Formats: sequence, C-alpha cells, structure tokens
Amino acid sequence: MTGVVDGEYRITVGDGRSTEQVVATGDYGYAHSCVISENFPLKSLGVKTRDLVLLEFVDDVMSNDAIAEAARLDLTRPTYEDALYFGAQHRDVQRQRPVVFLHEPWLGYFGRLDVLCLWTNAGRRELGLVGFDDPRTSDDWLAFVRPAIPTPR
Repeated sequence: MTGVVDGEYRITVGDGRSTEQVVATGDYGYAHSCVISENFPLKSLGVKTRDLVLLEFVDDVMSNDAIAEAARLDLTRPTYEDALYFGAQHRDVQRQRPVVFLHEPWLGYFGRLDVLCLWTNAGRRELGLVGFDDPRTSDDWLAFVRPAIPTPR
C-alpha cells in the first residue's frame, strides 16, 4: 500500500467566520445538516496558510493505514477546518474525484465515527460525512497537510 501525491493546494484558514458561513461560501448543492458549529466549531487562531496534499492509493485502504502512509511521507492529518476551507476555496477539485479528510473523527448521532468528504453527485457539489472506519476506495483522494518549514531566525 503506497500513496502517491496527486495534487497540492494552498488554503487560507482562520479568518474568524463560523462553520455555517464557510459552508455557505462553498455554495454546495447539498451540505450535510450535521456540518454546523455545534459539531464542527471553527477555532480562529489567526489567519494562516496551509498546504494540502491529495494522496491517491491504487487499492482500497483503511483510514489508519492511509494515515500511517501519509506519516511516512512526512505529511500530517488535516483538521475538519481544512476540509471546510478547501471546499470553499478549491471548488472544482471535488468534481474530479471525492476528497476525504481523515481528521480526528466526529462521533455522529448514530454512533459512527465520521469525517468530512467533498464529492459530486448528479452534477452538484456536495459536502458530507463518511465513516472513518469504512474502507477508502481507490477512487478517493485523501487530503493531508504538508507541514510548514520553519524559517530560520
């Protein structure tokens, strides 16, 4: 199981907007009703940029195996904030393939551990939840973060 980098994107996060405001900016045809501030509160620690890397796997992969492979490539797990801002700032990426963000899962109302996913259904962009413990298919891009390189002082 080897992940291959299949795209890199820069996002800006932490602008002080609420979850609902960022979701609205994404202009989705559908956004899951659970993606709200109560469940996914945005923490504004100041505006910063983050570099997201999309990994592709040839075969289906479990989330924990994908996270281990990302760590081997010196990538870190995204946050759910990354998913929300990515969807708002890079709208057309999910039209190519689903983009799954393996952030710390949210315990959904029915006991499933969920993570955010961006995809297209019937031509419309959607923001939804998928099970963290479900296998990720080879059709999915898995988003991770390339850590910033500290600047010398």
